Parts: sequence; C-alpha cells; structure tokens
Amino acid sequence: MRRRWAARLRSALIVGALTVPVAGCALATNSLHPGRAKISTERVSSLGPILVDGRGRTLYLFVADLPNQSSCDGACAAIWPPATSAGPPTAAGAAQQSQITTIARPEGPRQLVYAGHPLYYYQADTGRGDIRGQALTQFGAEWYAVSPQGEQVESGTSTGQGSRTGDRGA
Repeated sequence: MRRRWAARLRSALIVGALTVPVAGCALATNSLHPGRAKISTERVSSLGPILVDGRGRTLYLFVADLPNQSSCDGACAAIWPPATSAGPPTAAGAAQQSQITTIARPEGPRQLVYAGHPLYYYQADTGRGDIRGQALTQFGAEWYAVSPQGEQVESGTSTGQGSRTGDRGA
C-alpha cells in the first residue's frame, strides 16, 4: 500500500513538474477541466445522489478545510486537484445555484465551493461515476463525495480497489 501511494505521489509530482507556464499566461495546473464549470448531480448506486462536474467526474470535500478556505496545496493538490472555473459556474440537476461560489487560489483559476466546501477531484478517478476517493484519509483528514444539500456523503466507503458505478441522473 505504501509503495502504491508513493508511486501515485511520484506520478503526480512528475506531471506537475512538466506543466510549465507560458510567459504572461497563468495555466490551470491543478484543474482537470479549465473553463466555465458546471456542477450537477449523478446517482451513484452505493452513495445516492452526489455532486459531479459537467463530465460526470465526482467532486469531493476535504474535512480539514475551513468554510470557504482550501487547506490543500502542493503535494495534496497534485493528488486532489482543486475543481476550478475560469468563469461563473452554473448548476444543473439537483445542484443548487445559490450554494455555488468560488475562492481565489494563488496558482490559477478560482476554486469551486459548494455550501462552503472547496471542491476537489481525486486523481485516481478516471471517468464518469468513479468514486475511488470516497472516505479516504489522506493529508491528515478524510475526503468525501458531496450531496446536493452540501453535506459529506459517508456511506459507500472506499475499499482501496475503487468503484465505478452509475445510475445516471439524479
């Protein structure tokens, strides 16, 4: 397990090191989907409805974060990239537009916040419906998918093997 984590960290750091800013341009090195973000919902059978981005990628909260303040940067942000938006984010499905805001990050676009929780992706989630980061403890605290009500979803804990489920829509 320690070797697997070390390999993931090494891979993330290599990717981060290979991202070179172009003179005068700020690149979103920690965003998986630069541009205007959409927060939606998807029903994942083991979790129920959770927040996802416009491509169905699971969005997570970090228990160590204070309201509207990210405490995940550096190596943490390499494993848990902040969900960002280059323009005003929108809501779809059961996601509530009134719960969506953004906060400034020093290294790029603004980070999405839902009901006071800064939002993140998990680098091991590679597609729609993946929830491999659910209930993991990394960087000193737990990570959870987020409900449309803005609460951490505690059921469907991670097995370390990851999951890919999906009853689309919610």
